Amino acid sequence: MFLQCKGEVPMPAPTIACIHIPRFAVEVERQRRNDAGTRLVLIGERAVFDCSLGAEASGVRRGMRMSEAIGLCGRAVVLPPDIPFYERRFEEILDFLGELSPVVEGATLGVAYLLLQGLPVNSEVFAEELITSLHRGLGFMASAGIANGKFSARVAACSTRPGSTKVIPPGGEGGFLSSLPIDHLPADEAVRWRLRLLGLETMGDIARLPLGGFQSQFGPAGKRCWELSQGIDGEPLAPRVKEETVVRRLQMPSPAFSLETILTGMERLVHAAYEDRERGSRWVRKAVVRAMLDGGGSWELPVAFREALASPRDAWSAIKGAIVRRPPERPVEELEVELVGLSAESGKQAAMFEGKGKLWRQVQEAVHQLGTQRDRPSVGKVVTLDARLRIPERRSALADMSDV
Repeated sequence: MFLQCKGEVPMPAPTIACIHIPRFAVEVERQRRNDAGTRLVLIGERAVFDCSLGAEASGVRRGMRMSEAIGLCGRAVVLPPDIPFYERRFEEILDFLGELSPVVEGATLGVAYLLLQGLPVNSEVFAEELITSLHRGLGFMASAGIANGKFSARVAACSTRPGSTKVIPPGGEGGFLSSLPIDHLPADEAVRWRLRLLGLETMGDIARLPLGGFQSQFGPAGKRCWELSQGIDGEPLAPRVKEETVVRRLQMPSPAFSLETILTGMERLVHAAYEDRERGSRWVRKAVVRAMLDGGGSWELPVAFREALASPRDAWSAIKGAIVRRPPERPVEELEVELVGLSAESGKQAAMFEGKGKLWRQVQEAVHQLGTQRDRPSVGKVVTLDARLRIPERRSALADMSDV
């Protein structure tokens, strides 16, 4: 596959690796729960968010009603989803991948892309070593797909077994995708139902159709599906930007039941985080407070400050109010505070309804700054002359702001 701009020589698309950790939420729960190690696992509330391999073999699928899934796997462990905890574990994986490639993109939980352009080693060897290091360091077994495009790399990673790597040679994307089902395409269920109604079961079936007729039936989404089925994918990576933060944790000697104990621990953490040398003298725009709950699960509460704060006392006042309004629902085993949005300058959010006097002073200051420019723009203000005049156009006039 090649990328070409008008008037330029075609350039080969960059080599991309997709790292896929199947059933990511289940694997995270198995790492922190002894009772989920070898048993069937269902994660979700009303619908299935994730399920173990054994549950899939019994017919359970993501999005299925939980009552139906329990009917298929009556002996499974049913766990509530802990999205904040899954996201934090995935951030650890992205940090690990960021040490190996300069460009990393987190797609969804358990799926990440890496740019392999310019690496000193063979791409396949690099991917295999990455899988091994990821398993040893963080305990996750992943699969990898390598191709000249995000879509082909992802399909390759999802269609190979964990612990292995599948490489799609340049130009071979269309042939690789042709026999695979349309379920891999980024289309909603209604579009897939229409495709199957027309007898289009594989991506090769779509690729053999003319683009014009297919796009007239399915619109822009159909064009995208047709291009992906051909192996045409010029979507660039969206590099992950790692934000600098300060984190402090406190392990409770025993599960804390009372809100007063939780608030006392959180206050200590806020002051400790503000005194951290990594923060220095910078201001803080946001704090995220978390807690690991007794019996599993976590609690997370982001607190955005109205203005950047340099004082732990001011920050704690805002955080305390937020916790009182939405406290943890179960006893707490561990507390955590993360300071986010560190900046060298303060910023203040204006109120929605400010006084007219202050607003008028801001306008005058803006006009004064414009007047200092060489080519001074004309800025005027509508002034009332005589409201009793019969002709509306003569009741007011436009006066130069410098004369007002």
